[in-house]
Formats: sequence, structure tokens, C-alpha cells
Amino acid sequence: MRFKITIFVVSLVAIVLSIATEIRVIELRKDLQSQFNRLNSTVNEKLEAQEKEITHLNRYFEPDGVVEKFIVSNNFLEKKLNDLDKIITNLDEPSDAGYIQIYIIGSTDVWVAFRNPEGRYIFQGNLKPGLNPYKFYFFKGPSIETQYTYTLPFNASFKSGVPENTFFLIKETGQYRLIKHPDQDISNIMKDLNLYIPTITGK
Repeated sequence: MRFKITIFVVSLVAIVLSIATEIRVIELRKDLQSQFNRLNSTVNEKLEAQEKEITHLNRYFEPDGVVEKFIVSNNFLEKKLNDLDKIITNLDEPSDAGYIQIYIIGSTDVWVAFRNPEGRYIFQGNLKPGLNPYKFYFFKGPSIETQYTYTLPFNASFKSGVPENTFFLIKETGQYRLIKHPDQDISNIMKDLNLYIPTITGK
């Protein structure tokens, strides 16, 4: 009889424990589902926010968008400022200053360079055929400095990739001269181009 009662009690306890375990599993499942739902909702909200931001950003890059308009405006402004610098450089004619402009003949660009006595480049670049806008001042300086004005020491050197196609328009006090690149290398612009520099010559 005791054996049967013991078995009954053990069975009852097992059933109670099983039910309690099932209840805890159900509660845990509900809790996990609730956490998953909250996490999923948060992720979806962030994804939606990112999609809205991407859509908003795409409007800037679409044809005729803000970025394209900015690039066009920036290029237009740079070109106008570049043109303005050329105009200012061309109009600036200090009566007592001396400068050199380079004239290239032929149909191809020519590489040229000015260096200081230490061998450092003051200017170097490929110049197009015709009279170039750059002014290289060897005596005094421009009234207004632009991207096309450079100041040279009196003993600067000059190098041309095609000397026979290179001419110098030299503006000195009261006169202009056009001379061809000498046959020899130009190691000193004052001597090799026979520049008039009163502060050096003392006259």
C-alpha cells in the first residue's frame, strides 16, 4: 500500500514539476518573442530612417541636382575668376617695372622653366603657342599680384624644351623688345637677355 502511495506521490510531483517547467518555458518563449519584436521594431525603424536619408541624399546627386549645380557654378566661377586674373594681369602696366612675357611659335606646347640661383623652380609649365599671359617681373613688381605674375631674381636661369620656338617680349622702362632665345643656355637672365635693371647696374 505504501509503495502505491509513494508511486502516486512521485507521479504527482513529476506532473507538477512538468507543468511548472512547461509554464516557465512558455513564459521564457513569450519574453524572447517580446525582445525579438522590440529588436525587430528598432532595426526596422533604423532601416527606414537610413532609407529616407539615402533618398534625401540621392536628390543631391540626381541630374540637375544640388551637387551638379554646385559643380557647374564652381567651374563657371573659377573660369570667370581665371579670366579676371588674366584681364588684371594684362591691364597692370607699372611704368617703372620690368617684366618678361614668353612667346611660343609653332603648333605645339613648349615646356619652360625659371629657376633661382639655388636651382629651385620659380615657375615651370607647358606654354601654348602664342603670347602667354604670364608676366615674370625682374625689376620691381606688379601693382596687383595674380596667379599669372611671378617675381624673378636678377640672376635667375631659364630653360626651354624647344629654344628655337621660344621668344621673349621684354618690357623695360620706356621700351619693349622682342628677342629670340639665344643660341646658348640662359644661366643668368640679366646677362644673357641683356636686361636693364637700374638697381643692379647703378644707372
